Amino acid sequence: MLKRLVKNALPSSAVAAVNHWRTRERFYKSWSKAAAAPAYQRLQMLVASAISIVLLIFLLRAVEWEEAIRIFRSGISITSLLWFLLVTFGIAVGYAVRWRLLLDGKIGYGASLMASLLGLGANMFLPARGGDLLRVHYSRVVATVPYADALGRLLIEKMVDLVTIISVGIFSLVLLSHTLNSEYRNVLLVIMFGAIVGIFLSAVLVRYFGDRLIPILRPVFGLLRLRDFFDRHISYFIRNCAQGLSLSVTIVPAVLTLVLWLSVYALAYIFVARFVGVALNYQESLFVLFVGGLGLMIPAAPSGVGTFHASVVSAFVLLGRSPSEGLLLATAVHFLFFVVYVVPAALILGHWRLNRLAPR
Repeated sequence: MLKRLVKNALPSSAVAAVNHWRTRERFYKSWSKAAAAPAYQRLQMLVASAISIVLLIFLLRAVEWEEAIRIFRSGISITSLLWFLLVTFGIAVGYAVRWRLLLDGKIGYGASLMASLLGLGANMFLPARGGDLLRVHYSRVVATVPYADALGRLLIEKMVDLVTIISVGIFSLVLLSHTLNSEYRNVLLVIMFGAIVGIFLSAVLVRYFGDRLIPILRPVFGLLRLRDFFDRHISYFIRNCAQGLSLSVTIVPAVLTLVLWLSVYALAYIFVARFVGVALNYQESLFVLFVGGLGLMIPAAPSGVGTFHASVVSAFVLLGRSPSEGLLLATAVHFLFFVVYVVPAALILGHWRLNRLAPR
C-alpha cells in the first residue's frame, strides 16, 4: 500500500525513469550470467586441451614411433576388423537395452538405440561427455521423458559404470597376479576396494538421507544466488536420484553393464589389437580396458585425446610390454571407435534435425 501511494505521488517521468533503470538492471544481470557461462566453458575447454597437448607431447617424445609403425606393417588382419565392427554393434545394442531399463520402459527399443548411438558418437567429439547430455535431450524430445528423470537415471548409469570399471580392474588384477608387481597390485586393490566402499556409502547417503540433504544444500546455493535454480531443478533431481537408487532399479542394468565389459568390450580391444598386429590376451585386455576407462575420466579434449593414450601406454608398461605397442593399440582403438560411432551419430543427428525443421 505504501509503495502504491509513493508511486502515485511521483511524477510520471520519475516513475518511468525508475522502471527504466530496473529494466536495465535486470537486463544487465541476465547478460552477466549469460556471458559468464561461455567464459567458464572456454576456460574449462582450454584447461582440458592443455592437458591433452601436454600428454601427447610427452608420448611423442617417450615412445618410439618407428617401432609402432613396424608392428603395424607386420600384421594387419581384415578379419579382426570385421569382428570388431560386429562387436561394436553389440555394444550399442547393450547400451540401448540398459538405457531403456533405466528409464523404466518409457522409451522404445528403436528410439533407445538411436539415442545410444547418438550419445556414443557425440562423446567422441564433444567435450565433457556431452554426448550423454545429447542422449538425454533426444530422449526428452522423441519419447517425452522429463529432463529431471533422464538426468537422474544418467547419474545412476554413471555410478554403475564407475563401479563396473573398478570391478573389472579388480578382476583383471586377480587374473594377472603372476604378471604384475605384487606391491603395485596390492596398492591398486586397496585403492579400488576403498573406492567401491566410498561409492556405496555415497549411494546410501543419497538414497536414505536425500530429503535431509536438501535443507543443507539450499543455503549454499543461496550464497551463490542460485536458490531459485536449486528449488526448481536440483531438489527434484536429488529426490529423483534417491528414488532411482534402489536395488530393483539398478541390479539388472548393473549386471548387464558388467557382462558388456567382460565380453564385448574386452573382445573389441582384442580384435583391434589383432588388427594392428599386437598380441593381447583376455586378461591383459581387461586390465588395459580398466586403465583406459580411468584415463577417460580425466578432464581432457573430446574423446579423451592424450589421457586415453597415456593410460593405455601406462597399462602396457605395468604389464612389462613395449610402450610402442600400447601407443599403437590406443591410437587404433581411438580411431576405429571414432569412425564406427561418429558416422551413424552424424546421420541420426542430421535426420533428426531435418525432421524438426521440416514444415508440417
